[in-house]
Amino acid sequence: MSTIDPHLQMLAEQIGDQIAGRLIERLRQGELPVAPEYLTAFQVAQLTGFTPKGLENMRAKRIGPPYLKVGNSVRYRAADVRAWMEAGGEA
Repeated sequence: MSTIDPHLQMLAEQIGDQIAGRLIERLRQGELPVAPEYLTAFQVAQLTGFTPKGLENMRAKRIGPPYLKVGNSVRYRAADVRAWMEAGGEA
């Protein structure tokens, strides 16, 4: 038997429904990121535990996960980073 007040339970469900509706709408409008195929150095740093500067140093030494240059930006394919990590992620 639940000890939660039925009125509070109903309120929580209404809030949840409103949040879900807003998230779905923002997703449809392209405002929410969906597991990107290309990652920034900051995102790769979060995944790997290296710092963005550490990744920059690896790029200079031509080691670390494969990357691409897009204009002046560096991007990493998520699949390449995963494969690199699964292979041991040697620096």
